[in-house]
Amino acid sequence: MNVICAYAVNLDAVCNVKSIQLQLLLPPEILSEKIGLKSSIARTEDLVSSLLYCMREGSGAEILIDSSALASRIEQAFVWQMRLGGNAGIMANVLADRGARPVLNAPAMGPRLAALLRPEVRLPLSGFLAEPGRAAQAKKDGSHEPVHFVFQFRKGEEILSGRDRFVVPQDNRFIASYDPINSTLQSSRDFDSYCLKHISAFNGALVSGFHLLPLQKYREILQEKINQLRSWKKSNPDLFIHLELGSFQSPKILSHLLDLLPEVPIDSLGMNEDELGAAAGLLKLSTEKNSPVSWQEIIPAAERLQDKIGIFRVSVHTRDYILSLIRDGPLSGRDEISALQSGVDAAASLAASGSRRAAPPKEFNEKGLAAAADLRRLGAVGQGSGATLQSGGRIVSLVPARKVSQPLITVGLGDTATASIFFCELEAIRKNAGPV
Repeated sequence: MNVICAYAVNLDAVCNVKSIQLQLLLPPEILSEKIGLKSSIARTEDLVSSLLYCMREGSGAEILIDSSALASRIEQAFVWQMRLGGNAGIMANVLADRGARPVLNAPAMGPRLAALLRPEVRLPLSGFLAEPGRAAQAKKDGSHEPVHFVFQFRKGEEILSGRDRFVVPQDNRFIASYDPINSTLQSSRDFDSYCLKHISAFNGALVSGFHLLPLQKYREILQEKINQLRSWKKSNPDLFIHLELGSFQSPKILSHLLDLLPEVPIDSLGMNEDELGAAAGLLKLSTEKNSPVSWQEIIPAAERLQDKIGIFRVSVHTRDYILSLIRDGPLSGRDEISALQSGVDAAASLAASGSRRAAPPKEFNEKGLAAAADLRRLGAVGQGSGATLQSGGRIVSLVPARKVSQPLITVGLGDTATASIFFCELEAIRKNAGPV
């Protein structure tokens, strides 16, 4: 199985942040007045303000740093652990681990990134495919490997902000990045030419990173990448393309992307409930101002999004469950729910033990189990812990998340789940197509 993975890959510098570290960065009297999510990080105060906001709300976010000088100051202010980051890089590693042959876009490959990629991942180089180490050696300078600063925080951490005090309501992470390479979705000439020349040999493409685009020149960059996806699909109509959304820098960028998607066409679109709410609001698919929070709200919003874009599959991952809507086509409800279960298990294993290969925790999320039970009462067919409901030419599948009480890792879980699901879906599509 050959899969394209584009566009973002980087180093993740991870820090388990504590209250005392933040109090050392700003005077206490300023902290209580400055909590809020910024549109960009131009100074240290913006970083702390945005991070405190996410900790107070228990929410995640990803914001760009304005300058390399500020990025250097942030790097010096905390103690970091380096891990593989970037949607495409993480998903390529998962696919390689599952036995697929991923081809990765990595225009800024250096020795540190190469060491974190599985040797089975391949990078186009002068018309051929090279291992990560060989690709890194071919680069003259590995010092520009992009780094994203990931601040992990845990439920129950008590934060003192001036006179105010709050407790973090749930585990999550905040990401601050100075990354001109991935934020403009750069791809190497080797990658572009290789993929187009050999596109008929690929079974699928996992595409992400559009949420990193800044407001400057986003229209030109989006059009360029949509043209690339269209050229792949035109040359190989059977190429199964999944696009994963993210936390966009501006609603304008997400809105323009949604307008462009029918041009490709994309086969599958993935997001969390906040991103679904943003997309539904921009497309005027909902009168609600807040993001959908229950499966009863998520399913109709996802249905309207699916119809508006004209797409085969829409998936939504939440803390409690993963659900998807597929039309009648190359995947059965049984295939889809098995794929979703694979994603749930992979993410839970990684969160609980740090390894996707470990056995997942046995317990399931209570809210997810309740949602699956509700669907079964509406006539859905149970399969394992999940349920599948077929109605009106559409199949709704829902699988509860596993329960991870003390997560070791909170970053990359969605990418791990997405890649595992995508692998199983491609396997099912190949099986259902029969011999060629």
